[in-house]
Parts: sequence; C-alpha cells; structure tokens
Amino acid sequence: MKQITATFLKGLFTLLPLLLSIYVLLWFLTWVEGAARGAILIFFPEFLYIPGLGVVVVCLLIYGFGTVIDRPLAKWVFSFIEGLFSEIPVIKTVYMAIKDFTDYLKPDPSRRANQVVLVKFPDSQIEIVGLMTRESLRDLPEAVSKDDRVAVYFPMSYQFGGYTLFIPRAWVHATSLPVESAMRSIITAWLPGRDKKLETL
Repeated sequence: MKQITATFLKGLFTLLPLLLSIYVLLWFLTWVEGAARGAILIFFPEFLYIPGLGVVVVCLLIYGFGTVIDRPLAKWVFSFIEGLFSEIPVIKTVYMAIKDFTDYLKPDPSRRANQVVLVKFPDSQIEIVGLMTRESLRDLPEAVSKDDRVAVYFPMSYQFGGYTLFIPRAWVHATSLPVESAMRSIITAWLPGRDKKLETL
C-alpha cells in the first residue's frame, strides 16, 4: 500500500505544476479572447469570426503599441492620458502603484544589473536576499531621507506581500542573481529545483 501511495503522490506532484500552469494560461487566454471578441465584432461580421482571433489581435496591438510608444506624438498622447489618470482620486493611487511596479520589472538596458542584493545584518549570522528599489532616499520626505541609506524590498514566500526596509548601505552586498530567478526562489522559499540555475551570490 505504501508503494502505491508513494507512486501516486510522485505522479501527482510531478503533474501538478504542469496542469496548474496550463490551467492559468488557458484561463488568461480565455479572458483575453472574451474581452477582445466583443470589441472585434463591432467592426467584424460574426460569421467570419474565428476562435482565437481575439488573442491574435490583442498580441498584435500590444506589439504595435510597443513599436510606436517612443515616437514624440505617441509619447505626448500617452503622457496626456497618464496625466488625466494621475488627477483622479483613488484611480490615481491604483494606477501609480501598478505603474511603479511594472516600470521596475520592465526591461531597461540603462538599469543597474545588480538589483538583487544580499543583506547582512551586523553582529548577526542572518542573511536575507531582497530587491534594491532605491539607491538613495534623498528625494523622499525629510523624516526618512537619511544619508547613505538604500531601500530594499523583501518579498514573502508563498504569498504576494513583503516589507520594504530603509537600511544602511554598508549592510547591502550586490549579487549577480537575475531578478526573475530571485523572485521565483523567494516565492518558493528557496526550495531546491532542477530549473533553478542560480549564480553564486
């Protein structure tokens, strides 16, 4: 009986990540398809609509937006719309929070590569990996804008949340660990896995 149970659990835990990933992907594609279908049918006859067309159109629109967003006119229009969002109460808070987060994750060649840092607390053997979000606190309110401090975000494992600490720069040590690998490892509590090819800290 133990052998049967062990074999079953081995199959379950091997398939579970794959099945959950496929489920989330299909749910997301279905949501995109449903949201885009109504808009497409305004300009497109329903009898010519092919399932999956909504996903294709959305992908093309996103790609097209990415190709023109750096042009002056597109920048001006987007800045104007962004300015409107920034003036509406409540929406302003939500929009700016999401924008700051996506800007942090957005590929940017000019951004420093060593965002993932290892924090070593003085007089302690404890070390923790976090994401350095600010290299200086000078533009923050006077109460927190101390010299030689940085902001480091420490995500929590197995949930969406974390803490941001303002700590002395001397405690922070740069690593060559990519942000994506660090986030994946932190979220999964640094459990060992064959897909985690982590570089030396």
